[in-house]
Amino acid sequence: MNTSSIIYHYTSIAAIQGMIDKYTKDSPYLTMWATHSQFLNDPTEYEYGKIVGQKLLEEVEQKLNIAEADRLSFTMYDESMKQYFVQCERGISCYADSLYMATPFVISFSKNRDLLPMWTSYGKNGRGIAIGFNRESLEKHNNHFTVKDCYYDYDGSDYTPLKNKIKYWYEMMLQNINGASEGYARVCQIELIMTINAHVAAYIKHESYKYEQEVRCKVIKSSEIKFRESNGLIIPYTELRIPIDAIEEIIIGPTQDAERMKLAIEMLLKTNGIYRDIKIKKSKIPYRG
Repeated sequence: MNTSSIIYHYTSIAAIQGMIDKYTKDSPYLTMWATHSQFLNDPTEYEYGKIVGQKLLEEVEQKLNIAEADRLSFTMYDESMKQYFVQCERGISCYADSLYMATPFVISFSKNRDLLPMWTSYGKNGRGIAIGFNRESLEKHNNHFTVKDCYYDYDGSDYTPLKNKIKYWYEMMLQNINGASEGYARVCQIELIMTINAHVAAYIKHESYKYEQEVRCKVIKSSEIKFRESNGLIIPYTELRIPIDAIEEIIIGPTQDAERMKLAIEMLLKTNGIYRDIKIKKSKIPYRG
């Protein structure tokens, strides 16, 4: 999958105020919120990713000539085991330093620089902004998170990289359980499925969202799980520190008063001690909202 040097986070005006709230000269970072996957726009997407992950596992097991009776793609995906994994993920999600195996906490970016459906869905119907980040700068700070492209359309996407990962993990598991007790083998098998869920399913989305060209930032570990209220729901999230130098540009939504908004953003940044030359531009989309 091709990568883009700049990826965009569509959000509200209020969000950037919150992002720079903790910025100081000694701590030159934005603060961004990574949200628990089940509280995103499509709360079912992680479960859909697991379904695709199961299909990929089945293909790997076929390639490895695993007997049908021994295939984890069959034995580990009945209803009782599905519920077991859900409970495990939810339990781990409560521990900030173990989020690499939990239900994913994510921040969404897009390769689309200025796309109307992104404005209407995530940019406050054109009254928000799109913050452009240098992808390489984000990836350098991957000790707390990973940055990866999402996969869409099971029948059409090239899932070879994901299948290669699953094959590697599977072969390592087979080595570990060779000659081991039944109990230890079961633990290794469970760990494999949880690894597939956490590191494969987390990046798979339904083809209906393909237009988003999402690049997903997934939390590996954090210092604290926090909560906020939105539309009557309590939303679990965690904070990530993003280097201010990662920002390349800010796009002002198509329904905004661009000149005054540009002035306001410039003032907001400078009064908070941010003097970087960040390009601020207006969307080129003709849209009244």
